Amino acid sequence: MIGEKITDRESLLAYFDALLAPTKKYRQTGNGRLNLGSSATHYSDDEAQIEGFLRQLWAVGPLYGQGILTDSDFKYYRQAILDGVNPQHQYYWGQITDYDQLIVEMAALAVTLIETKVRFWDTLNKRQQNNIYHWLNQVNSVGVWENNWRFFRILVNVAFIKLGQPADHKRLVADLELIDTMALPDGWYFDGNPRQMDYYIPWAMHFYGLLYAHYMAKEDPEHSAQFVGRAKAFAQSFQYWFDRNGAAVPFGRSLTYRFAQAAFWSVCVFTNVEALPWGQMKSLIFNHLNYWQTLPITKPDGVLSIGYGYENLYMSEHYNGPGSPYWSFKTFIVLAVPADHPFWAAPMTQPKRAARIQIAPAKMLVTNQGGTNVMLYPSGQYSSQAHSDEKYSKFVYSSRFAFSVGTGRHGLEDGAFDSVLAVAEDQSDLFVAKGKNLASKVTTDWVQHTWSPLPNVGIVSTIIPLGEWHVRIHQIVTQRALQVADGGFSNLVPDSHADSHPALDYPGGLAFQSSIGTTAIVNMLGYKKLQAVFPSPNSNLVYSHTVILTTTVALSPGTYLLISAHYGGTDLPLATPDVDYDGKQVTVGWAGKDVVVPL
Repeated sequence: MIGEKITDRESLLAYFDALLAPTKKYRQTGNGRLNLGSSATHYSDDEAQIEGFLRQLWAVGPLYGQGILTDSDFKYYRQAILDGVNPQHQYYWGQITDYDQLIVEMAALAVTLIETKVRFWDTLNKRQQNNIYHWLNQVNSVGVWENNWRFFRILVNVAFIKLGQPADHKRLVADLELIDTMALPDGWYFDGNPRQMDYYIPWAMHFYGLLYAHYMAKEDPEHSAQFVGRAKAFAQSFQYWFDRNGAAVPFGRSLTYRFAQAAFWSVCVFTNVEALPWGQMKSLIFNHLNYWQTLPITKPDGVLSIGYGYENLYMSEHYNGPGSPYWSFKTFIVLAVPADHPFWAAPMTQPKRAARIQIAPAKMLVTNQGGTNVMLYPSGQYSSQAHSDEKYSKFVYSSRFAFSVGTGRHGLEDGAFDSVLAVAEDQSDLFVAKGKNLASKVTTDWVQHTWSPLPNVGIVSTIIPLGEWHVRIHQIVTQRALQVADGGFSNLVPDSHADSHPALDYPGGLAFQSSIGTTAIVNMLGYKKLQAVFPSPNSNLVYSHTVILTTTVALSPGTYLLISAHYGGTDLPLATPDVDYDGKQVTVGWAGKDVVVPL
């Protein structure tokens, strides 16, 4: 743990200070760049270093504006901003081009200018103000992706309005109209891609929408009210992505932003939107940050690393640079809320949640049995970023057991195939799992995926959540001889030495127990072998060494029905779901209820 447990405003501020302090050794006076590491992105190293500087402003700007940070604290940022926007200075940030990474980083500066208008902007001379304006105004003459990026230009033009500078009202209106086309029922959005409903919805679409509503309530009451209304609706289902211990279910891209997962709750408080009762949002924020304090998310020098539960480049995307993780500082915007706000006095309370909900706009089921393990069952989601199959297309994602990404191409160990059905041709070690669905369906009882891992191989996979269990039904039609491996949840081991960590016999299958919980797998129909697979180190996002209980079978060309049950919980399960197949349908019984899946 980096610091003391977060229980109040003072301990939260101490955690922010503990994360900011290690970056100070990398500062150069007047240089708005932080060289925090040597790994690269698809954009230049120079822009990556500028990103590392500007992302800190998501917290530093609002905190300085509210007097929590002093003039002395802000002195470095002040000079670096002024030199960064000065085209005559050696530290100038430069001209931007279409779809430039610095478009992303402009938003933090725009919000900082609004929040620090009196303490910073109003103290500048006309030349300094013009330099800031002209550097930011470049965003109004370049291409900007048609997704959450449009909010960056929106916020820049909002800053111009608030600072009394010429804004591009035509682009502002057009960008807001585009954002509206991405709105879905129940407060959800998609992020440019209709197949993508991930953490960019809370930490981007809603985060920026609430800032817009906060700043533009008088100038644009209609859009402001829409953004607030959507956020309140969204909160009702998004709360289910967090377990009682503070962990959010890892799912989707950009997970190196870590505790930005709670930024939505922080911006709700910052903009005085009581989307859930104050005490419940406090519990969500504080428990989440305390969870992250238990994980080794910083490098030895104290700087946030690229990775998730630990430093890990396997799971990163091509836009993750050494300074990228400071996107997480968005969550510290809650510190800019005045000390007399009712949020700070409200006692922490746990939201009351159902054991399972269907989030129809996001095409998923979410269970939270006992509150200590969120399981997210998505359908029809996909992105074109690195490891998209693993980040969007697994059958289930868990807040307790996390998920894995492949580290190589050969065998089950390299593939780290947890929570998927992996398929390879006979005599091949090149396994593939589900990527983009050909068709998808979600009901209140199950999620169904139609997919094809190889030419002339068709699979329909139906996943039935049953508390800490779930049952998988795979209908396979193949013209090829195949090897099939159905992997359960990852579980923690101290090393990858298989002989040192035998699985337990369990009726019809195997089980494995560790300090994080229990996993189990049962062959219900069609599989021939059960085994414990020890994937390559650093494949799981939270645990550097894991074991995946897996059931396998070899198939000749033909038609098959395979059924397995998978468990992820605290203790060894005392009962197993009942499965009956009568040739036309599968009936799954659990806790006094039958779920029927027609075939």
